[in-house]
Amino acid sequence: MHHNPPRQSCGFVIDVVGYGESDKIVTLYCPDLGRVTAIAKGAMNSRRRFVNKLEPHTLLRFFYHPPRGANSLFLLKEAELLDAHLAIREHYHRYVAACHFSELLLRFTRERDPDPTLYTLIHWTLRALSTEPFPLKITVFSFLNLLTVLGYQPELTHCGQCRQAVNARHRYILLPGHGSLLCSECHISRQHPFPQLSVQTVRVLARTQSTRLDRLQRLHLSTQNVGEALEALHTYAVHLLQQDIHSWQTLRPLIAPTGKIRGHPPSPPSNVLTRTNSTG
Repeated sequence: MHHNPPRQSCGFVIDVVGYGESDKIVTLYCPDLGRVTAIAKGAMNSRRRFVNKLEPHTLLRFFYHPPRGANSLFLLKEAELLDAHLAIREHYHRYVAACHFSELLLRFTRERDPDPTLYTLIHWTLRALSTEPFPLKITVFSFLNLLTVLGYQPELTHCGQCRQAVNARHRYILLPGHGSLLCSECHISRQHPFPQLSVQTVRVLARTQSTRLDRLQRLHLSTQNVGEALEALHTYAVHLLQQDIHSWQTLRPLIAPTGKIRGHPPSPPSNVLTRTNSTG
């Protein structure tokens, strides 16, 4: 039994899974706690404390008891919904993009390691996905900013081998092992299986790195820029993680082989959305 009153925090729900017959395991990211995993007992049967609140991408104010041991979970007592981000759940492309970002957070972050900059990025990403008519553009911005926050910012101003500045004469690849570019002149004699980037894509990614979050949506990315960027960033992230990013299998089909974004399919049933968010 917990004799002390519950503590309070706020955070974004980044994953939810069922546990047993009536409980839920909830992963949140909070400005003061970082990423935490909590158990919400009886959440599946709740008609007041948790109803319609413990959903992916929601922003909550919640009350909890901290874990008693190093390997135990937070105990979630009650939650108040601050922002449901309904626009994300009502639009297939936005939902897939949000699920992909949530999986990146789960893969790259550690438990109880708060980072205010990362919390700000999560807040911006979900707000932007709720309003942006071209949500995969936000995926590029948030993906690149996440790598920067985590200390994996790629070098996008010059070729890492010949040191020449990015210029229109070349196409480029992002070397996963180095996080640096290699121009077409330097890799012409070697066969690299990595996605190629046009000079326009490289330049818009470099500009993204120097642009404040609140101004990012003003940048223009063509569908070709988005397709090239996501392929390259995914390859880089998989190398860093040394494991698959499962949500990529749902995100990638939205990008046609030509770099164009496929038409919006009809919204899938709720059980499909749940599987999309699963990180396996």
